[in-house]
Amino acid sequence: MRITKTFSIKGDAEKIFDYLVEYFTFKLEFPYRIRRVIPYDIENIFIPKTIVFERGSGMASFTGARIEKCKTTLRVTLVLKPEGEVLVTCDYDVKTYGTPLASDIALLKKEAEDMVKYIVESGV
Repeated sequence: MRITKTFSIKGDAEKIFDYLVEYFTFKLEFPYRIRRVIPYDIENIFIPKTIVFERGSGMASFTGARIEKCKTTLRVTLVLKPEGEVLVTCDYDVKTYGTPLASDIALLKKEAEDMVKYIVESGV
């Protein structure tokens, strides 16, 4: 199952990156691990272009466990825009067997929306 959510956040790009990583790795009940960081090809840009997170297990995906326990790869892409704006795209790839429930899709979308709320409330 693939789900993509895109947000635009105004603020300091480095702080947005820091809060984003903090949210996905420490603030969730089922946190992610950072698997890979893809930098921009341009020097002097201190935030990455893409961060790849992972959580869950293939066994949980097979047994139909809660969606947060299923094998999930989350690619977060950061695009710097003019005037202090960062475009953040969260691309979820969740390994599921069978048809995902609407509540599972809503839960992942809410997780991404809560990330934006966390960043904004943290004072970027």
